[in-house]
Amino acid sequence: MEPRAPLVSIITATYNRGNVLCYTIAGVRRSRFTDWEMIVVGDACTDDTEERVASFNDSRIRFFNLEKNFGDQGGPNNEGLRHARGRYVAYLSHDDLWSPDHLQTALTGIEESGADLVFTLGIAVSAGNSNQLLGAVPSDCYQPIITIPASLWMARRELLVEIGPWKHPRECYVSPSQDLLLRAWRAGKKIRRIPKPTVIAIQAGSRPGVYARREFEEDRAYFERMRDEADFWEKELLNIALHRSISSEDLLTGAHFRRGIINLLKRIGVKFGIAPVELVGYLLYRRKGGFINSWRRRIGLSKLD
Repeated sequence: MEPRAPLVSIITATYNRGNVLCYTIAGVRRSRFTDWEMIVVGDACTDDTEERVASFNDSRIRFFNLEKNFGDQGGPNNEGLRHARGRYVAYLSHDDLWSPDHLQTALTGIEESGADLVFTLGIAVSAGNSNQLLGAVPSDCYQPIITIPASLWMARRELLVEIGPWKHPRECYVSPSQDLLLRAWRAGKKIRRIPKPTVIAIQAGSRPGVYARREFEEDRAYFERMRDEADFWEKELLNIALHRSISSEDLLTGAHFRRGIINLLKRIGVKFGIAPVELVGYLLYRRKGGFINSWRRRIGLSKLD
């Protein structure tokens, strides 16, 4: 007799960062919601990732390792969905951290709203101590004017089956995660924001060579702070607010004016069915797959063929 299927399947794609992944998994295990399974899929990992996952000795966590490297989280995420048994699916990047109430917050939001996909707010931890709020769209409905990282999402399984798999980066002007969101948006699916910060995203793209050097100190520090500081989220949000206040002092500068024009063009684009995030990807990289190769170079990985 097969065990009962969990309500939520967590899918984590990973590549040769077992020393970081262990903090991500430890964060999931602190979740107040416990009816989950976690499917970790290695993109042909060659480090100690499998041993790190096994060390938790948790039957809810399973590890699979692809035989051939895909070069992006899309391939492992598609493999993870094939093994997922939950009614709902949540993606979690291997270097991101969830608060203990992330799963319950997202689950309550998707069930009460009837949405096909929901996303919470997050904090992007960038190099240089210029953290930013993620997921802050102007209304509670998704608009493709900003990037919404997959670690913020929870989706109904049937949505992911209907929309189709994560595409290869060579097929997208934007990242495959944002391409999936755009396909759901264009299909008229109900995508809703939950106005609560629950995710810390330590962005590899702002840290040149982070994969090559196997950096993990920031992940450990943020995990420990989230665990030990009762007012962690209040302090992080206050720091972001103070930084934005200082930045707004140059309100009339050319840079701020240009930013305002860009935001206006984004909103006009949405009104006419043009996805601004895709347009920006085209203008920056000029060809499909340009985004992922630029990102891989920054973090110390080779270019995709």
